[in-house]
Amino acid sequence: MATPDDTPSRGAQTENSVRPTKTRRKVPAPPAEDAKRSAPRTREAPGTQAVPEEVKKRFVQVRNKYYFPDGARAFTDRGDRLTTPSENTEVVRSLIVIAKSREWNEITVRGSERFRKEAWLAGRMAGLEVRGYRPSEIEQEHLVRTLARQNAVAAEERPESSGKSPPRAADAEPPSPERPRGLLTGRLIDHGRATYQHDPRAPMSYFVKVETPRGDRIIWGVDLERAFKESLSKPDIGDEVGLRSVRQEAVAVKTTDRDADGKAVGQRDLDTHRNRWVIEKRGFLEKRAEAARIVRDVSVDPKQAVKTHPELVGTYLQVHAAELAARRFRDPQDRERFVARVRSALADSVARGEPLPAVRLRRTAPDRAREARDREAARAR
Repeated sequence: MATPDDTPSRGAQTENSVRPTKTRRKVPAPPAEDAKRSAPRTREAPGTQAVPEEVKKRFVQVRNKYYFPDGARAFTDRGDRLTTPSENTEVVRSLIVIAKSREWNEITVRGSERFRKEAWLAGRMAGLEVRGYRPSEIEQEHLVRTLARQNAVAAEERPESSGKSPPRAADAEPPSPERPRGLLTGRLIDHGRATYQHDPRAPMSYFVKVETPRGDRIIWGVDLERAFKESLSKPDIGDEVGLRSVRQEAVAVKTTDRDADGKAVGQRDLDTHRNRWVIEKRGFLEKRAEAARIVRDVSVDPKQAVKTHPELVGTYLQVHAAELAARRFRDPQDRERFVARVRSALADSVARGEPLPAVRLRRTAPDRAREARDREAARAR
């Protein structure tokens, strides 16, 4: 699980809601006698309508309120309206399941932009008409692809005439755990700062949502914000990207202790690790992979390599420095092993998409003299 930010900054909570869309229809007034005989219609008490068992199993119910096991409120069932302070994906999907079971074929969503976006996607995936959010063209395209993938999986799982179900396609397998191993590629759908797992009580973190052939993946990590700012290819929503955790760094963070009711009772230091990420456009990483293959190939002349890949100048200078440093080893095999390891490590860094070694320009004698005069002038002031 990616480590949340150690600064628990939270914004004001917004009441997000899902309700059936009100339709405006003129109904003719009944005859006076019928009106007298008809009993007055009373509004159904909140929470009396059924909540599907699959939703009840996920939360703890107290009257018309539903809570996470740690005591945080998930949502409130007001009968004709479902409300929540959360943007949590599991909560949003649960509200849509309830709306579907109550035959709210057209719903209106209100609240934060992220909640409305998640509710729109979940509602449309469930076949509901959704008002209250205007999706972008990229989000519409994402919906179409997701529905097509869902239909393809359903078709593959449909029993054949023999009564046997065909094996499930590899792309239809459940997503792997939250943190990918190696490189995760797909179309960038969304990213930004948010409370961890969209839990309103959690500290701020950063997330990236990527559409893959196996479905949407959401990755959490504080360092993702830096990775976006320092990205060399500057990916944008809709771009094909590659995302990779390149290493882990030890950090100390503040964690909140809570009592049995879920209330904060104090903080303590926690030694953990934080992933360092790289995110770049897919085409950029493909070019880097080719450059890494060139660095690994000892038969390629460095001068020829930097003609086709000028960005490798600093990398080859480090290879040359390793060759000079290897002269201190007496055994030729030790020298070869040392250089090979350095070359392999540099090639791995190139393939991961990390910033390449900077090239330090050689200073001339006039340059050094001018720098000395500048230092003397600065001291004189």
